[in-house]
Amino acid sequence: MLILGLGLCLAGILVLRIALRQARRMALFSTAFWATFREFARYRFKRLWPAPLGLAGAILLIWGLVLLFSWLLAYYAARLGHPLG
Repeated sequence: MLILGLGLCLAGILVLRIALRQARRMALFSTAFWATFREFARYRFKRLWPAPLGLAGAILLIWGLVLLFSWLLAYYAARLGHPLG
């Protein structure tokens, strides 16, 4: 569970980092992008692909952190003599 949690955290960080870099590159964080979204909706909609990628990265990161935290709880519960379950 530890290795899986670490792997998911690293994958989530990597995907989130790629998504944020591409979102900055596509100017998703600028007001000009969103102010002109209605006028150029077809063009702007094609530029929104980093958003689902960022969401997937955040989900992977959270999932990995949950697994790491559950492993940590189980580790200390076993050390202190209070098994989970």
